[in-house]
Amino acid sequence: MFKEQLGKDITGSSDEVPPNLESYEALREYSIVFEGGQTNMFIVDATEYVTENDTAPIRDLPILDSIERMQTIRIDNVENTTTISLVNILKAIHVDVQAGNLELYDQSLWDLIHDECWDESTNPLRPDCWPYTVSSREDMVNIAFDTLSPEIRSMLMNSDDGDGETKTLVYVNQPYINLAVAGGLRDTIDGHLDEGGCSDALRCNALGIQGVYNSLLTGGLPVSLDINDGIHEAQSKTTIATMLFRSARLALFTMTAVGVVVLWQPLLMWFYKVNVNVFTAMIGTLVFGIGVDDSIHIIDRIKDERETPSGIQKSVSRTGRTIFETTATTCTGLAAGLFVAIPGLQNFFLLMMLLLVLALLTSSILLPSLIVAYHEISHALRGKSFGTWQDYDESGSIADSAPLDAVVFR
Repeated sequence: MFKEQLGKDITGSSDEVPPNLESYEALREYSIVFEGGQTNMFIVDATEYVTENDTAPIRDLPILDSIERMQTIRIDNVENTTTISLVNILKAIHVDVQAGNLELYDQSLWDLIHDECWDESTNPLRPDCWPYTVSSREDMVNIAFDTLSPEIRSMLMNSDDGDGETKTLVYVNQPYINLAVAGGLRDTIDGHLDEGGCSDALRCNALGIQGVYNSLLTGGLPVSLDINDGIHEAQSKTTIATMLFRSARLALFTMTAVGVVVLWQPLLMWFYKVNVNVFTAMIGTLVFGIGVDDSIHIIDRIKDERETPSGIQKSVSRTGRTIFETTATTCTGLAAGLFVAIPGLQNFFLLMMLLLVLALLTSSILLPSLIVAYHEISHALRGKSFGTWQDYDESGSIADSAPLDAVVFR
């Protein structure tokens, strides 16, 4: 149960938005019907590519063909994934030539620039290809790209700074799905994008062309996954940082008490059926900090009063009362969050209140009990045959003596 709850990825679900939110429902409908919503991308950079044709680097046919292979053979075959690039645009635009009711020619721009007649235009046995002699494949590529509107070109290519376009984007679309599933899809896509090796995230050689590099996947999904990993890593580091104490023995007592509280978090989340989301992911760190703070107050007071029965009794009764008042005040303030219309935030405030109460109980009851148990066991192991460690004649009174009135005679 602990592994299941603590190992969950952060979700982006309906728990994080108010119920019946129209924009969320519309986004959900779009995600289901059009199988999109999470728009990611990777970059193809041909800045260092030396073209032998009369086209801009990114317009060169070998590069376009390698992009098409990456899309159709690899990434489009990943589950719940589709891609859009210059290749798709060229495939979508058709050239239709008619003479009256007779259709003479009907091909997409992509089919046109790949027509075998460009190589057979001077073949005397292929009269159907003779008209291709009036132009060249490179000219037709440029015509095909110039046919695209400036808006389309700006969405897919960088601007022409004199040497032609050198970069293009390939959009990778996925519906809104659980991050645990989406993370596996991202790893699969990156596996295709780094097949040729990568010197960094922007310089991978998966396209197999000298001077042409592609990036790893970026966009909303990868950023969400990296934030998820960052939060988990930050929680681990802050947890380790809270364990730095001068006394190993007192550290053990303190962290045992706080650890009990933290281990209750996944149990409560399982009991209330709460998912790990952007709100509840932070609870562990917050409770750890507050629990350590409460326990350190008790420990510090016990050190001042000494580790005797009466010293522990004074520390718990006085500092424990202060921690109780602080916890009650904090929980009263957090109770206002129960009226927020976002279920995810309601769960956050409820769990925080419950765990703060548990932090109070462990710091004021469990922690002193551990210290008493330690001294009891140590007392027994030393072979003390008379009484116990809680023998008040030996260790002092359990309670303060009542004040006495006195008169001084001179």
